Amino acid sequence: MDYRLELLNESQFENLVNRVCQDILGIGMISFSAGKDGGRDGKFTGTASKYPSEIDSWKGKFIIQAKHTANPIASCSDSDFKKTIEMEIEKVKTLKIEGDIDCYMIFTNRKYSGILGERLVRKINDETGLENVVIVGKETLNDLYINPNKQIIREFQLDLHHIPFDFSEEEIKDIILEFHSEFPKIKSSLETEVNRIQFDFDRIKIEEKNKKNELGKDYYENEILNHSLQDFEKIESFLGDPRNEEYKEQYFDTASELRNLIQVKRANFATFEEIFIFIFKQISDGNKIKGKRHIFTLLHYMYYECLIGVK
Repeated sequence: MDYRLELLNESQFENLVNRVCQDILGIGMISFSAGKDGGRDGKFTGTASKYPSEIDSWKGKFIIQAKHTANPIASCSDSDFKKTIEMEIEKVKTLKIEGDIDCYMIFTNRKYSGILGERLVRKINDETGLENVVIVGKETLNDLYINPNKQIIREFQLDLHHIPFDFSEEEIKDIILEFHSEFPKIKSSLETEVNRIQFDFDRIKIEEKNKKNELGKDYYENEILNHSLQDFEKIESFLGDPRNEEYKEQYFDTASELRNLIQVKRANFATFEEIFIFIFKQISDGNKIKGKRHIFTLLHYMYYECLIGVK
C-alpha cells in the first residue's frame, strides 16, 4: 500500500522516521534535533538491532536524516535532491573528521530510482570515505517499514492519507471503455497544430487558468498540448452524438463531482498536475482497463473545457 507521505508535514515525517529507526536500530534512537551545522539530525550509537539484517548489523555512530517533500511525484533523481546531497556531503565530511559518524542514513518520501539512487549513494561513499551509507526511498519505507507495522499506521494515522478523496470511478471507467471502443469509429479527421490553440470567446484564456490552478507550464505543453489535445475533437464528437446521451450525462455528473471534491481537497496537492496523476492512479491501479492513456485525455479535456479547476 502506497501511503501519501507527502501529506505529512516535515515534523510529522521526522517523527515517523524516528519511529521506524527505533524499530530497526534500537530504542536508543535520539530524536531529530538541531545539530552544530543547523541541520536536523537523528542519532544512534551502538549496534543496530536489525539493519541491514539481524545477522550482519551496522554498528557505530549513526546519523539519520529525514528529507521530506510535498510533491507526490518527486524522485531522488530530481536536481533539487541532488543539490541537497551535495550540501550534506560537506557536512558529513566534517562529522567524519571529528569522529562523529560511522553510518549515514537518509530517509525520504521521494521515489528511489535504482540506478541514479545508487549513484548518489556511491557518490557519498567516495567523497566522504564512509562505507555504511543508505538512501531509503518511499517504496522501501512503505513496503518494509510501514505496511508490516500496524502500530505505526495507527500512531501516525497513515490510513487517512491513503486516499485523499473518493469519487465515482466506475462511471469514469465506463466512459473510458466507451471512448476506447468508439475512437477508431469516429471518421472526422483532425489536424492539430500543437503550437496553435484556438479559444472560444466564452472560454477564459488558458494561461490565466493554469496560473490560478498552479498547473505547470511544462506539464501543460508536454502532456496536454502534445498528447491529449489531438483527441479533444473526438471527445466532443462522441459527447455530441445523441446515441451517447447516457454517457454524456455520466460525464457531466462525474465532472461536477470531481470539481467539488477537488475544490475541497485542493490543499492536499502542491500542483494541479499531481491531481491528474492521483486520479489516474486511483482508476487504473489494479484494473485491467485497455487504453489507460485515455484517462488522462478525459481529465485534460475536463480541465480544458473548464469543468474542473478554478476558472
